[in-house]
Amino acid sequence: MNKRFNYIALAVLLFITTLLYLPSLNNKFNNWDDAAYFLNNPHLELTKANIEKSFLQGEVHRMYIPLTALSNSIVYHFYGLNPKPYILINLLIHLCNILLMFIFISHLIKNPYVPIITAALFALHPMQVESVAYAAGRRDVLYVLFYLLCMIFYILYLDRKKHNVLKYIFSLFFALLALFSKGQALTIPFTLILLSLFKNEKWNSKAFWLDKLPYFFFSAVIAYKVFSATQYAEGNFTSTSYLDVGIPILYRIIYACYEFVQYIILLLFPYKLSLVHPYPEVNGGHGIPTYYYLYVLILLGLVYFFFRYAIRKRTVWFGLAFFAINIFMLLQLVPNSYGIMNDHYVYFAGIGIFLIVGEKVYDVFLNKKYATALIFIFGIYIIVLGFSSFQRMDVFRNSIAEWSDVIKKYPDCYMAYNNRGLAYYNKRMPDKAFNDYTKAMELKPKYEASYNNRGVIFNDQGLYDKAIDDFSQAIKLDSNFADAYYNRGNAWTNKGLWFIAIDDFTKAIKLNPDNAFAYNNRGTIYNEEGLSDKACQDFQKAEELGSKEAKENVEKICNNK
Repeated sequence: MNKRFNYIALAVLLFITTLLYLPSLNNKFNNWDDAAYFLNNPHLELTKANIEKSFLQGEVHRMYIPLTALSNSIVYHFYGLNPKPYILINLLIHLCNILLMFIFISHLIKNPYVPIITAALFALHPMQVESVAYAAGRRDVLYVLFYLLCMIFYILYLDRKKHNVLKYIFSLFFALLALFSKGQALTIPFTLILLSLFKNEKWNSKAFWLDKLPYFFFSAVIAYKVFSATQYAEGNFTSTSYLDVGIPILYRIIYACYEFVQYIILLLFPYKLSLVHPYPEVNGGHGIPTYYYLYVLILLGLVYFFFRYAIRKRTVWFGLAFFAINIFMLLQLVPNSYGIMNDHYVYFAGIGIFLIVGEKVYDVFLNKKYATALIFIFGIYIIVLGFSSFQRMDVFRNSIAEWSDVIKKYPDCYMAYNNRGLAYYNKRMPDKAFNDYTKAMELKPKYEASYNNRGVIFNDQGLYDKAIDDFSQAIKLDSNFADAYYNRGNAWTNKGLWFIAIDDFTKAIKLNPDNAFAYNNRGTIYNEEGLSDKACQDFQKAEELGSKEAKENVEKICNNK
């Protein structure tokens, strides 16, 4: 009866989740991670060279996610830059993850109802939306798919080691696939240690550690690839290349305490979700708001609770340790992304908290005196989570909606104004874009991206001197700003100062060798000056990089020489 109930409940849960996420199929690419992964990615095509580069070096946007990149390239090969199939596959993988998580918890906890309660929390929680409802979320859902398979086969292997060598091999295989999907899978060997302890394996035996060694080896190799991938980054990808290494280490530790506790709070009460959570600023710079110290005390209290009480309760210590292991490397002690927190970081780590909640809910249900009332309360809670997820789906419908939501949550987030300005500009709403760029400058006077973007508007309006002033200011703030050199080159060209424009295009190409437009525009100047050989070299290079205009120039100018 219990199994039948669980299967029916699981089928209903998968159906409801599908209905909730269907609106996300209408979402567009955003100008955040989607821009780096798809729209501005010169290596998206499904070619042998791109696949080799991805596995050997990493991505153009400073990530080492070769399997995720391969899956994106396959979709691109068949459907191009249509966001719907990317998001549809994310949803299908999310549904698989719900099923796999149910299986994982069923093997872990011999309880008929905890797995379905935990699966419901995982499926319907609004913090999961960011990993599913826009295309770049593939990295999260894919690595979790293989991570769960790795853990399931490892548990099966632990049950009867002598007769489960094949299951151990499967576990290793899926571990490697998870590592190739996203760097967050580097925690696999530590999670498997946790699983072994939960299964009452003796930690002081050689066998306990020997079967973990291959996982540690794989993780060490991929860790090297992950942390070396940044040296291969090209172009100007603000969303994924922002490493605020100027934050003092003491600040990072206090921030990490805040993040750890805040993630748990949001998993229980998702009240302030956002595409980005910017670092707090005090007196115009990085600082520690007074209330952050309260989070240090709360975390110390959690540590005391863990070792004093939770260690006696198997599911509680396992859930807390699972969460801690899988969120630790994402606490920005070594900054690896923009902002102090990212909602999608808990897509997998949150399972630990959901498991604790699932068991506690079941324990309360056993109290017949309050069971009916508590079932009603928990039912309302699940409905609220699902409704919040449905609402959150709409936030990701386009870039304007996303950044407007961030601004609503964080009115002083200069980067949100800048990125919403970009979205307005792409929608041919230059006045709104101009206002957002200017607002970003007011909030952050030394924010080079806003000067560059406002300069583009001035250039479009024929105000070339103002455009050059803005581009020059952007370059003054960041001497390696490739786009600013390219845009200033266009402004010099419009003024007829070709010899200066060539210098800027050349600098832009040096900083970003994949800028097809810079090659094409420099080639156009060379052609006007009668330097046809140099012009054709630039046109041919731009054509290789996918420029249709350059292809026309090659056919019209170079092939007729």
